Amino acid sequence: MGARFISGAGCLATTAILGLLPLARHDVLGRRELFIEAKVGSSAAGDTPALSTHHPERSGSMRSFQPTGHRHTAEIVQELSFGRPLQVHFSATAVEAVRGVLATCHAFVKDGVEEKDLWKVYRAEYGEEPFLRVVKDRQGIYRYPEPKILVGSNFCDVGFEKEAGGTRVVVMAALDNLVKGAAGNGVQAMNVACGLPETAGLEFPGLHPI
Repeated sequence: MGARFISGAGCLATTAILGLLPLARHDVLGRRELFIEAKVGSSAAGDTPALSTHHPERSGSMRSFQPTGHRHTAEIVQELSFGRPLQVHFSATAVEAVRGVLATCHAFVKDGVEEKDLWKVYRAEYGEEPFLRVVKDRQGIYRYPEPKILVGSNFCDVGFEKEAGGTRVVVMAALDNLVKGAAGNGVQAMNVACGLPETAGLEFPGLHPI
C-alpha cells in the first residue's frame, strides 16, 4: 500500500509463478530444478503484425517458438528462488487460441510429501486470495485448469497431481493473458497501492459460456 511504482511479470511468467509459488515458499521441493512448458494464444504476441500471428496461418498449428532462452525465465527464477539457487527450464508454445495461457510445470518434492501435504500448502498460500482458485476435480471435462473458462476474468486457476510412487508433481496453471496476465493484474496492484478494495473493478466472472 502506498507504492509509487508498480511492475508486473510477463503473462507466461505470472502463470508459472502462481502455479509453483506454494511449493517453493513452503519448502517442499526435493530438487531445486523446475521444468515448465507454457502454451499461449496469439494475443500474447504483441501488437506488431507478423505471419506467425496471422490467424489463417495459426489455424490448426501448435508451434514451439521459444524452446530455450525465453526472457521470462529470469522473472520465474527471481520470484521462486527465495535466496537459494534454482534452475528453471522454460519452453513456450504458440497454439491456435486467441487468449489464454496454460503452464504445465514439473517439480520434484521431498520424499514423504503426499497429496494431502500439497493440498495444505496450496490452501495455506491461496485460501484467502480472491483471484486464486485450486481446481482439482475427480470427474468432468474441467478437472484441471482450463484457459477457455477464464477468458475475460482476473482469476488464475491452479491444479496439481502427484505421480503415484514417485516424487514428481505436475502443476497446471491457467489464466487470461490479457487480464490476469496483463491489465487486470495492473489494476489489482493499483487497488492495493491506493488503499482500495483489492477486487475493485475485477469481479467479472468471465465470458464462458457465451
